[in-house]
Amino acid sequence: QARLALLVLLEALCARRTPDSMATAVAPAWRPMESLASGAHPTSTFPNAHLLPTGAAAACCVVEPPSLLAELRSAVWAEDWERRYEEGRTRICLRPEWSASEEHCALLQVLVRACGARRVLEIGSFCGVGALALAEALPEDGQVLALELDEFSVALGRRFHARSPAGRAIRTVVGKAEDALRDLARRARLGREPPFDLVVVDADRARMAQYFGLVSGTPGLLSANALVCVDTMLCKGEAPIGYAPFGFPHRWEAASGEEHIAALREMLRSSPEFYTHELAGLLIVRRAP
Repeated sequence: QARLALLVLLEALCARRTPDSMATAVAPAWRPMESLASGAHPTSTFPNAHLLPTGAAAACCVVEPPSLLAELRSAVWAEDWERRYEEGRTRICLRPEWSASEEHCALLQVLVRACGARRVLEIGSFCGVGALALAEALPEDGQVLALELDEFSVALGRRFHARSPAGRAIRTVVGKAEDALRDLARRARLGREPPFDLVVVDADRARMAQYFGLVSGTPGLLSANALVCVDTMLCKGEAPIGYAPFGFPHRWEAASGEEHIAALREMLRSSPEFYTHELAGLLIVRRAP
């Protein structure tokens, strides 16, 4: 409960730091200084080496190459997912916005550290942006087990995972999440599967309650203080529906899944078995003592 309260406080603090206020804190407006040489602007005269940033300010000026997370996210957005579906190369019509955003990845990493996770289960991985973010936050002996239906998206993500030192902590099982979860449950009952400290449920919305039930109801599958996080983004993982908008070529859309998310949210909030808090698009759930 204390850790969840800390996350709420972090969200409140971040909400107060608007882009304008951050810019003001980092780069205050220039004001004339009597000690500088005259001219239209101090940097237009020489010598001006005294204007070069030093220390922490200099570090902020260093342009770093894009991270592998950013590269993978860009590759997801560059892919033509509708065409891949029409070609039969993907199981469903995937959307680039399903990949974990920078803010979402940061929250996942905070959760990993907050609960001291060593083993993470991700149900629904898409191209593995979230899985890579999770792996980067784990200790050296940490593991991420990702379950994903679509082989094409997994292959895309693995090209980037292979280039990351954290990628070796990720193991992806391709196939139906329900089948993989039932196998994990069987192994956990037999004592052959170590418990998970963090579970991220981000698969098809119609079966989210079923996935949550399998995870939370299987003895030995979760550690004592495990967190289960349910992604509440709409229109994700549902079967595609064809339509022709305003006479344009055939396109694809998906059901929102809103009713399934609402039902799961209500069930968790009304249950005395769980503590539930909603933060930045995640239902964060922990079993009550």
